[in-house]
Amino acid sequence: MAWRQPSMPHDPLAKSLSAADDRVRLNEWLPPQGGVVPGIRIGRHWISVLWSLPLIFVLLVIGIAVAQGLRELPVVQEFLARYPGVPASAPEITSGFPAWLRLAHFFNLFLMTFIVRAGVQILADHPRLYWKRDCTPGTEWFRFQKAVPADRIWTAKDDAVTLPGWLGIPGIRHSIGLARWWHFSTTLFWMVNGVVFYVLLFATDQWLRLVPTTWEVFPNAVSTALQYLSLAFPAEESWTRYNSLQQLAYFVTAFVAAPASIVTGFMQSPAISNRSGWLGRVLNRQRARSIHFLALWWFLLFIFAHVTLVFITGARANLNIMFAGVHDASWSGVAIFVPAMLLVAAAWWAATPFTLRRARLVQKIGELLSWPFNSLTEWWDPRSQLGEKDISPHMWPNGTMPKSAEFEALVKGGFADYRLRIDGLVEKPA
Repeated sequence: MAWRQPSMPHDPLAKSLSAADDRVRLNEWLPPQGGVVPGIRIGRHWISVLWSLPLIFVLLVIGIAVAQGLRELPVVQEFLARYPGVPASAPEITSGFPAWLRLAHFFNLFLMTFIVRAGVQILADHPRLYWKRDCTPGTEWFRFQKAVPADRIWTAKDDAVTLPGWLGIPGIRHSIGLARWWHFSTTLFWMVNGVVFYVLLFATDQWLRLVPTTWEVFPNAVSTALQYLSLAFPAEESWTRYNSLQQLAYFVTAFVAAPASIVTGFMQSPAISNRSGWLGRVLNRQRARSIHFLALWWFLLFIFAHVTLVFITGARANLNIMFAGVHDASWSGVAIFVPAMLLVAAAWWAATPFTLRRARLVQKIGELLSWPFNSLTEWWDPRSQLGEKDISPHMWPNGTMPKSAEFEALVKGGFADYRLRIDGLVEKPA
């Protein structure tokens, strides 16, 4: 029998260490801090996004009046007759809405709720967006935090904004780590769902619903928009084909916005940005972050318009199509839709308390799901491709700044009297 050396613990101190608490203790967390109304910088002036609400309402009223007036003109009536909303050559889909398409639609809805919530939570940790690589205060184009004060050192932790628990995950200030695990994990499943959707879409005739096959889709889309805006809705043919405006909206969402979100999400990774060469410089991390945010707004506007039209153009018939896969006057779609939405609501409600009570589990699940990708990037050359000209003129400190009379004196003196002793096991103490 061979002698076997007893295994030694990896860390001699491991046995003396106590396990960390898996929970997030709110009484030990950063105190809440509200932000400000989101604003967009135009030139040197900041414009509150609240102004967009009355502006959109006024423009919508004017648009309805103009559209209804245009429809009285003979030339417009002739245009609508020539382009009714669906090109004459557009193919009809005879297979209805198969089960795989309906399931992909629901999984997309379910996962997007948590992707959006976690994404907004990540943004709340640094609630400013830039187009340039550096994050110099005053150069941001969007923010929902006040201007960086000039009379004190403002850290990244100071900048974090608290979100309500029903919106963000987990909804507490400076919790970007947990939010990222949620965002990465749900995005991974969302991408898998998308790949399955793409494969089955082009393996069947369902791609004809989303991909235009004639240039006449554009004048027909204008015609459809005019019909919607004048409150005289076009004929509903969703069971066999979408109208041109729907088709273009779905096409942009599935084949432009979704890939753009994925690419810009990856480009926010320091490892990928550094590995991407010229692309990492052109689509720098802050520019990618801004485009990622704009893609989010496209999704939100699409969802709002989509859900609104589903309910005002015949809710029961539309729910039958998308949830039950039938084209009749039954209530089968509603019978599936209601419990499906209750499931989404229950998961939405449970996400934040679950994360606060099982923070370590959320972290471990996220690490497990992202392990293959992280393992790949660890083999890449870590040397940065950035040069001295790329050094940001402003440095955002992390953590919390010291609170003492000595530190305040150093700040007032511009740290001219600051000294750091270097001694111990060094050849030349200084």
